[in-house]
Amino acid sequence: MISGHASDLATMIGESERQRAEVAQILASLSTGQAHWRPSEQKWSLLGHVAHMCLVNESYTQEIDACIAKARERGRLSKGPYKHGWFGRWFTRSMEPPPKRRWVTGKAMVPDPGLDGSEVGSRFEYVQGELDRLMGDARGVDLGRARFSSPFVRVLRLSLGTGFSVLLAHNRRHIWLIREVLAGDLFPVAEEGA
Repeated sequence: MISGHASDLATMIGESERQRAEVAQILASLSTGQAHWRPSEQKWSLLGHVAHMCLVNESYTQEIDACIAKARERGRLSKGPYKHGWFGRWFTRSMEPPPKRRWVTGKAMVPDPGLDGSEVGSRFEYVQGELDRLMGDARGVDLGRARFSSPFVRVLRLSLGTGFSVLLAHNRRHIWLIREVLAGDLFPVAEEGA
């Protein structure tokens, strides 16, 4: 969902909070071995998926923060309805689960395979909190006219509303992928007392 009105931000914050709780619940249920287990050398561990979400979201939040400030400075304010381009709508849909296409992950977005589970969980909690704060700060800003460049592909310009929607859809995609790994036949059973 790309925001059409300022009231949509509350729904988006609720979705972000739901994602944060779901990731925390998943991570709390895993042993260290399960958290680091990878289905193959080419695939990420469950921690890798969460760390990837952190890398992407943290980079985007920096751009979004600056975008909100510029929009307020330039008087780009509105309660909606907002207009978003076809590309932003397509890009958001392409991120939704289940994945319909594989995206090539740039080096800046590839997680370190030797991550600490508690650090990754804390980082995700923090970054999602920043995203929630920014969605709150964006109230009153024209989410269709305020635009920023993707931190990974500078020529890709997104409306503020599209940026929020893409991040939430991207999170849903990786949470879906995590659930797929958990449900797989090869996923290791937790050791007793682990």
